[in-house]
Amino acid sequence: MVALAGLAFSTSDLAQVRFAVSPMWEVAPSFRLLTSGATHPVHRPWADQVRPRLVAAGLDRGWLRELMPPTGGYVPDFLNPAPAIPAPTPAAEREAVRAAPADRVRHDLDHLARHQGTLGPRLRALHSDPQGLLAKITEEVETYWELALAPYWARIRAILDADILYRARLAAEHGSGHLLNDLHTSLSWDGNALRMAHRKQPLTRTTAGAGYC
Repeated sequence: MVALAGLAFSTSDLAQVRFAVSPMWEVAPSFRLLTSGATHPVHRPWADQVRPRLVAAGLDRGWLRELMPPTGGYVPDFLNPAPAIPAPTPAAEREAVRAAPADRVRHDLDHLARHQGTLGPRLRALHSDPQGLLAKITEEVETYWELALAPYWARIRAILDADILYRARLAAEHGSGHLLNDLHTSLSWDGNALRMAHRKQPLTRTTAGAGYC
């Protein structure tokens, strides 16, 4: 029996469901793929090109390595701000990370510590002085973006845009419930709630955000 956590939807929630292309949401999965050493054949040509650049720039031992460990698990939410518009620029999203409230950063780092067991000296310093150190993190994100994603962004964006068109057609032809049921194999829509397999913690309206997928 697979345990399922559920996120109940009101009529208002369903009315807010929309999709966005978020550059920051591409950072963590791609960075983890490069630092884990395991590469799917589809991504191997890209990884073979980018991994040496990552190492040469020292990004494999920097802030991102500690915030996005290759073993997976939780990524601090302040690194993935909810997009304010359907297609924010990388610079706008970095600015949103830089402007993250100190309480938000500390809350997320506490959550990360529970997942990892502890925080290293660098992340403890970030916990003590978020406003003073977030600029260093966003500078490293920018370096990573320019090395690993910017040269390929046109192709990545085309795939993401095509996926959004596919989702829009599902909603138009079959309704929002069918759309939500088709998002991922770990997700299922039961008519009132989006059920998530393998999630250990309940998902509340406070943590769910404001509608973007």
